[in-house]
Amino acid sequence: MRFSFGLLLVLAALACPARAEEAAPKASMRALGNAFSGVYDTVAPSVVVLEVAKRGGSAPDDPVAWDLLFQGQQEPDQQPRLEESEGSGFIIREDGYILTNAHVVEGADPQNGVIARRQDGTRLPLTIVGVDDKTDIAVLKADAKGLPAIEWGDSDKAKIGEFVCGIGAPFELDYTLTVGVLSAKGRSNLTDTVYEDYLQTDAAINPGNSGGPLCDLDGRVIGVNTLINGLSRGLSFAIPSRLAREVSDALIDNGRVVRPWLGVRITTLGEEAALQELMGIEKGVLVKTIEPDAPASRSELRPADVIVSVDGTGVETARELQREILRKKVGQKVDLKIWRRGARDGSFRQIGVTTGELPGSPFGRRPKPAPTPRVQDDNDGGSGAALWGLGMEKVETDRSGDKTTASGARVTEVDPGSPGAVAGVEPGDLITGVGADAVDDEASFVRAMEKFRPDEAAVLMIERDGKKTYAILKR
Repeated sequence: MRFSFGLLLVLAALACPARAEEAAPKASMRALGNAFSGVYDTVAPSVVVLEVAKRGGSAPDDPVAWDLLFQGQQEPDQQPRLEESEGSGFIIREDGYILTNAHVVEGADPQNGVIARRQDGTRLPLTIVGVDDKTDIAVLKADAKGLPAIEWGDSDKAKIGEFVCGIGAPFELDYTLTVGVLSAKGRSNLTDTVYEDYLQTDAAINPGNSGGPLCDLDGRVIGVNTLINGLSRGLSFAIPSRLAREVSDALIDNGRVVRPWLGVRITTLGEEAALQELMGIEKGVLVKTIEPDAPASRSELRPADVIVSVDGTGVETARELQREILRKKVGQKVDLKIWRRGARDGSFRQIGVTTGELPGSPFGRRPKPAPTPRVQDDNDGGSGAALWGLGMEKVETDRSGDKTTASGARVTEVDPGSPGAVAGVEPGDLITGVGADAVDDEASFVRAMEKFRPDEAAVLMIERDGKKTYAILKR
């Protein structure tokens, strides 16, 4: 007669219930420990330690800039010494493609390159296939075949509270396993990275862990661990696998990531109580600035418009708007529903914008134009634009050359402490509208401002350094 192992456990429990109650928690803990060991056994062969040779500077993940201790000791003709830093990465395709963080390979010396050290000690020279600094993802390539590639998991389906494991080389301690729970999803506004959607965990991520995998208990990668300076005490973050997989595929196929964009700077209206009252609407995405020569600049979209939907899908936050636009194709027309405030109230409108391709550095800084000196008129202290502390001159439309210069009232001077200065108006700004009214000189500016009550704020349409933006002017 044959008995199953499970039946034997039941019989043993009936025979000695006290001992069975004591053994059950231990068995559960052993099972959990075995699960963690299984993750390590499955994933570790796909993890690599990246040795990155750099000239000068500190390692991206190095918490202490040791070079500060030796400044001034280098001989005048001596070449900068090579520095070695370590990060982590993992194999995503059996033919040698490896994923890591962009900051791990930033500044890599082109002659000495990057070396991947595998768990069995073999070393693979790598070339950089592509880097996407907007998501902090980089893809490297080894000239090899038959490498053990990881299995991707679905970060969208990962649940808060489930166990996760990280594998990497913290503090140059190779192949360290850390364990925690997935404590949050969708974290943003943590760095200056353009596209943030981090997973949050309490699994330890330390210098050297960057670029390593964050795995579920089935050994599937649901995130790419990344070190965020100042936020590594008890909380750690990972780029979700959904995003990492999309970006890595694009880098492998094209060497770069092609993204659609509108060319607007935006903010979540729901986070700005004062702006909610001013705009007359509580939810939506406020357009702060329209970039020069951007798709939005060739549409009817204006600064201070509040976008409430994209192709019928409602958006309440800047993150939601960004995600909706990223789902579109370059050259695709999108239908934006916007709220535009007037002098007394506002109205909804439909505006079409055709997406363009996101350039490498869409928000470049430009020098401010030198202010034009204003000759003070003894009679303008209580009238005209001087009521708001502004000096103005008329600008005619210029259609000569390649670009058309819009007409408006050019700000020549802003008095310190005046309403114009408080509003953030700057010398050189071109005021093209007040509310719904167009402005082409000081007189039309004054007429438009007279439509607002003394205690009411007006929204000025401004062109500054080629960008379209706005200012809120109050007496």
